[in-house]
Amino acid sequence: MSEDIVEVIEKGNRRAEIFYDGEAESPRRMYDNLGVMMCIHRRYRLGDEQLSEGDFESWDDVRVSLVKVFGAKVFLPLYLYEHSGITMNTIGFPCGWDSGQVGFIYAKPEESKNYSYEKIVEILKSEVEEYSNYLKGEVYAYRILNKKECPHCHALLDEYDEDDIDEELCGYGYLGLESVREAVNEELEHGN
Repeated sequence: MSEDIVEVIEKGNRRAEIFYDGEAESPRRMYDNLGVMMCIHRRYRLGDEQLSEGDFESWDDVRVSLVKVFGAKVFLPLYLYEHSGITMNTIGFPCGWDSGQVGFIYAKPEESKNYSYEKIVEILKSEVEEYSNYLKGEVYAYRILNKKECPHCHALLDEYDEDDIDEELCGYGYLGLESVREAVNEELEHGN
């Protein structure tokens, strides 16, 4: 296959190949998120909703609008670091030259009413981490290969059959290397 393999995990008679998923969709569109990302940037279209530069005089004005207009009770700032790629977090970056605030993520009031404040913050941070993985291109896929069988005696050979990939033994759209490793290990442990 043409993908560059990032990592290989072998278990028993099976081999998992992990590679970059270059066709992954943004987690902001793939999932029903608890948070809404409102961002502003001159070169990138970030998050869920775009703020216009002339609409607010300061980030304090945006915060007030989140509360008054959207009923937001829990929100976190969004910071972007841009240097040979982009990444995002909720706490900021030490380099002030290549980073700065680009918006907020707020919890949808109606959907978050059954969660504690701490749980809401945890979910929002997790959503930002997933989105940051997407922005950095850290989206992975995998395929599982089975060892080839000798056509004469049906003994397993020490090579894998790359021509017989079962689509059900493939996974796509994993955000972050650890999440795809967990899925692969689960499939190798409990799969067919």
